[in-house]
Amino acid sequence: MDDVLAELNLERAREQHSVRQAVPPDPTEAILLEHLSSEPRHVDEIVREVTMPSAQVNSLLAIMELKGLVRQVGSLRYVRAQ
Repeated sequence: MDDVLAELNLERAREQHSVRQAVPPDPTEAILLEHLSSEPRHVDEIVREVTMPSAQVNSLLAIMELKGLVRQVGSLRYVRAQ
């Protein structure tokens, strides 16, 4: 059974749903999502465009990753999750 859940990645989906329920939406998440697509973007590039402190952008991206909204696809490069 665990193999099936792992293969379908359902456990991860369940975790993301729990995080979305526990962590309220932040209006700045929408701003960051506007600057992300399927093309990887470095966090420094995002920081320059959104004119937010890098600590704020980094923490939001980490929370958004836990929520399943974005994915880190390399060294500090993020994409919008599908």
